[in-house]
Amino acid sequence: MAEIVQILELSVEEAGDYIFSPAGIVMVFKNKRFQLFTESARHNFLRRIVTRHSWEQLFETVNDGGTSARLRDITEEVANKSGPDELSIEAVLQICYDTNPRQLFFLQRYFTNSPSQASMPPS
Repeated sequence: MAEIVQILELSVEEAGDYIFSPAGIVMVFKNKRFQLFTESARHNFLRRIVTRHSWEQLFETVNDGGTSARLRDITEEVANKSGPDELSIEAVLQICYDTNPRQLFFLQRYFTNSPSQASMPPS
């Protein structure tokens, strides 16, 4: 498994909305590749945003089809919660989910075997 060097939260603001909401977690690895964790239904749209724009633009805010998106570096925040051990994909996703289960409900599918639980936000 490649070493995680950066953890980013991808937030979106829908057209006509005024609040950015977390929509995904992006992990950047030592080999410069990245992996996006988001809702299955939005994965292709959000991946297109991340691949079309430079990281610098994404840290500022980009607009794509009326939807604004931006990245926020949460590496240090997650590392502080994980302890001194090396970060794993599973640990990062668990920490992110535990921090904000209402908006990052889609990460739950990585921790449960029930497919019905994966599509419903927690109450």
